[in-house]
Amino acid sequence: MLFKSILKRAGIGALTGIAADVFISALSAGSFTAAPVLLQWLGSDRAALMIELLLVAVYGAVCMATTVIYDSEAMSKLPLSVMSLLHCFICVAPFVPLSLLLGWCRSAAEILITAGIQIAMYFIIWLIMYIRYKKQIKELNEIQKVLNEKEKGDGENK
Repeated sequence: MLFKSILKRAGIGALTGIAADVFISALSAGSFTAAPVLLQWLGSDRAALMIELLLVAVYGAVCMATTVIYDSEAMSKLPLSVMSLLHCFICVAPFVPLSLLLGWCRSAAEILITAGIQIAMYFIIWLIMYIRYKKQIKELNEIQKVLNEKEKGDGENK
């Protein structure tokens, strides 16, 4: 079951990675073109495009597939903050070499800014999830309290 979920998420992530790359490249360059670094290394526009699409597909697949961290029974013993930090690291770490290779970032400053934005987004997501879970726990506790009181009342009526 977990393997099936990983494969499904990886497929969605791969397609999302490709779509995002094509969309962002088209917006920034006016048309979808291969990464200049790959083009220079490979000498072929077609080969550079294929390698770029493969790399962004793998990156998207890894980022999305590793969200099973949040659903895995083995990981469920970890605090949400630890799971979020682990997933954040898994997504941000490969971004650095990938962004240089594909020309998304051209300097250390751009890499730091982009990685900082990713980390800030993770913090915001973590905060939203934390608030949401706290609210759900409070609601469940209220329901449990009502059920306990009802059960106690039923026991006294017998």
